[in-house]
Amino acid sequence: MREGPEVSIILPTYNRADVIGRAVRSVLEQTLADWELLVVDDGSTDETLDVVSGVDVRIRVLRQENGGAYVARNTGLASAGGRLVTFLDSDDVWLPHFLELTTGFLRQSPEDQFVTTEYFEDWGDGVPIRFEAYGIGKQYPALARAVGSRMLDLPAGETDDYLRVYSSREPLGDWGRAIACRAGVADPQLYRGHIFEHMRWGYLNWLPVTVLTRRAVEAVGPFTTHTRSAGDYRFLCLLARMFQANMIGVPSAIKYSRGVGARALKQDHLATGVGAYRFEVNKLGFFDELFWQPRRGDTEIDLLRCYYSFNAGRAALRLGRRIDAIDHLRAAAQLKPKLWRAYLGLAVARFPSDRVVGSTYRLAQRATDICERLIKGELTFGSMWRRLVRGSRGER
Repeated sequence: MREGPEVSIILPTYNRADVIGRAVRSVLEQTLADWELLVVDDGSTDETLDVVSGVDVRIRVLRQENGGAYVARNTGLASAGGRLVTFLDSDDVWLPHFLELTTGFLRQSPEDQFVTTEYFEDWGDGVPIRFEAYGIGKQYPALARAVGSRMLDLPAGETDDYLRVYSSREPLGDWGRAIACRAGVADPQLYRGHIFEHMRWGYLNWLPVTVLTRRAVEAVGPFTTHTRSAGDYRFLCLLARMFQANMIGVPSAIKYSRGVGARALKQDHLATGVGAYRFEVNKLGFFDELFWQPRRGDTEIDLLRCYYSFNAGRAALRLGRRIDAIDHLRAAAQLKPKLWRAYLGLAVARFPSDRVVGSTYRLAQRATDICERLIKGELTFGSMWRRLVRGSRGER
């Protein structure tokens, strides 16, 4: 007889009393009840523990000194007793069918070691985006074209953007169609393929909608802890290098950029705000480890690294880090003339004051981003007005 729950859920948290209740409720509302939730408190100093304590007997709270999200996830992994393992962030939520759908797949397909799904991303303007489809269908193909790569071209006669990355598509089996139908997806598809090489373009899946077997967890090993951000990119790349990827085309979670009621988070994301530069540097480092260092001299990889250096340089400019910005933008400027913005960034970085550099670049970037999003239809005047109103009230 099997001991332990079907799935262990690892939820690291630090000073998230304002939103962790929303995440925990999404676990309690799952249509699969055979789970344990390991809340790993990473040294919170607010009321986080009060929110999660005594809520349900399936919830265990583990406490540690502040060491970062990856140390916390490793703490959870060491205590997990489930046959399967998954992760949830304290500011995001699962839709009720997530565990039933993903564990059901791994139960009926025992040769597979992990599965992921689509998700929505909510930027606080009330218009969630199906981010997997957006990234694979728009962002990454544009980046591939910029460096002259055909890797993300669609097969002849196809219009399904997922086939830029996955090698096969098939209807979801009978076991999953009923679940997908309840979730509002009438024709659910399952995509499969070995996608490691495609991970060079960025995140192709998201950790909080990924469920792994014990074999996969042991093969990939613990999260790297020498950084506090972007370590999930490395973890997911290693997972994709070792095992076939399986993606169910059913949105099963919401990734929030803001707190409850679209309010600003009291503890910001590690990849945004003041943490954005460090995130880009860390991601660049993992890209180097996995793709660039083994293939230095590969033109496509070298050019792609220029783009990642550009992202790090932009993040440094936003924070007024002149010297760091110059170093990264010089590396990015090697891609001529497509990264002409790197030269503009270098010009801004020559201003004599870090403070002037940061404020000038943030203003110019805000104006450029608004114009581009209006032209592309990604931003409406109505949503822009709502943001201006929030700003006038002192909200983020």
